[in-house]
Amino acid sequence: MPMPPAARGQPGPAGRGLLYPRFFLAGIALTLSAGAGWGAWLLLRIARERDFAEVSIFEINAHGQAQIYGWMGLFIAGFALQMFPAFWGARLVAPRLARALLPAMVVAVVLRAFTEARPDGRFADLAIAAGALQFALVLLLVGLFAATARRRSAPGRVADRFLAAGLAWFVLASALDLRHLARTVRAPDREALLAEIATWQLPLRDLQIHGLALSMILGVSLRVLPGLFGTPLADERRARRLFWPIQLAVFAAAMLFPLAMATRRPLLLVGFWIATVVFAVAAALAAANLQVFARPRVELPRVSPLAFVRAAHVWLVVSLAMLVAGPFWSWLLDLPFSHAWHGATRHAITVGFVSFMMIGVASRITPRPPGSGAAGAALPLAPFALLNLGCALRVSQQVLTDLMPTAFVPAGVSGVIEVTGLAWWATWIVPRLVRANRPIASARAALAEATEPIPDGR
Repeated sequence: MPMPPAARGQPGPAGRGLLYPRFFLAGIALTLSAGAGWGAWLLLRIARERDFAEVSIFEINAHGQAQIYGWMGLFIAGFALQMFPAFWGARLVAPRLARALLPAMVVAVVLRAFTEARPDGRFADLAIAAGALQFALVLLLVGLFAATARRRSAPGRVADRFLAAGLAWFVLASALDLRHLARTVRAPDREALLAEIATWQLPLRDLQIHGLALSMILGVSLRVLPGLFGTPLADERRARRLFWPIQLAVFAAAMLFPLAMATRRPLLLVGFWIATVVFAVAAALAAANLQVFARPRVELPRVSPLAFVRAAHVWLVVSLAMLVAGPFWSWLLDLPFSHAWHGATRHAITVGFVSFMMIGVASRITPRPPGSGAAGAALPLAPFALLNLGCALRVSQQVLTDLMPTAFVPAGVSGVIEVTGLAWWATWIVPRLVRANRPIASARAALAEATEPIPDGR
């Protein structure tokens, strides 16, 4: 059933233009500064000393939250506030409140980045206050979507299950993040800090990446990839069958790991690994079901946003394979746990999959300059090449740091390469985002393509 005309590419609150460009612009600014930019600086410091312990866990987590809430979170919020009502054939509830979320989210990310990195004295209290604000804003955002969904006029689809799961993981991950933040910045001693990190850091990232990010990407992809890129329709029955294995595997992994760490029972670690295998297989099948490598129905330029989407799926397979193989690498090197392998696995999915998908979809929905024709849809080659090169260097060389200290140098350089690629892409997309409301009709047309109907039972 086609979307109601009023819901297609609807304007922002109170007729003041589209919502998503402002969120995307803020997300780009935050990742180039407190997110990926800061991460590249931390990586250079690690490479200089050839020691991952050179950087404090507080700096790493401050940079990480800027990526989760600033880069990924703002892109999710901007896209969702613009497009979820269109998916559901509804008007967004409390649009002025939705617009007010952006400055509040930016303030929370920036305040937490400054205070969590050096949580001494009152800075620890300010970091927790910023984390509490982030949690409250996530609750508010999800509440807006829940209220909007109740107004839906369009029939439900399997994609909506993934979107709802992503929002649920957002709430659960933010709650665990706030608890983890409080326990780390107020840890009474180093032993308590290390115990908290060892027990809860991994399940927290699982909820944020395997739960929130993957569920959102699968749900949005089921909805928009055929309309935006001309890819074949996914098999909705297969997507429906894979929904619960993915969600339950994420939940099981997040529960079993801290339980295993608390009880020191090897069987629980085996159960955790089995849950990761189930997750990896189900996630790979769900991604394959999207058919992003099939020949598109439309002619695309050589370096199109679809190239990023396809590269993202390659990196997803790499990350899932590494996730399953992690215990074997540790066993081979006689290590209790390989931080290098684990960090490389996380990088493959966060940058290689999540960020590449964000870049691909954002580049496609942002309107091209007036009069640019088909050439306006083409992306420059440099960002694509630099981001893939940087990600490949980081993943491969970080793993090799377990074997040779010299691998720290190319691993450190990889961050600079990735940030250069992001900055180059920003020079391409930022002017388009700034012009996205002028003329608004072209922006609406680009967004409307994402709501092409998907027949039931596919």
